[in-house]
Amino acid sequence: MTIQEAKAYLIQYRAMLRAWTMAIGGFSDDDSDALYRKLEDGQDKLARIALAFPETAYSVDMLINSRSRTWAGFASQRVQRVPDQSA
Repeated sequence: MTIQEAKAYLIQYRAMLRAWTMAIGGFSDDDSDALYRKLEDGQDKLARIALAFPETAYSVDMLINSRSRTWAGFASQRVQRVPDQSA
């Protein structure tokens, strides 16, 4: 893997993390469980990237911590949002 491929993967993982966050927050209809599994599967690759390219270690650490610090039970226990009345 080259540094360009590693950076491209970080961008892809960040987008997937954003999609998952939107799904668990109720702002999208994406499957939060499926996205979470994809994030989990990608965590090993993130670790390999951090080891191979130390200059990406901070970004990798931020991505891993962003995912693992979000409360996984939020999706099933959140209060329903009030529909937007401005439309």
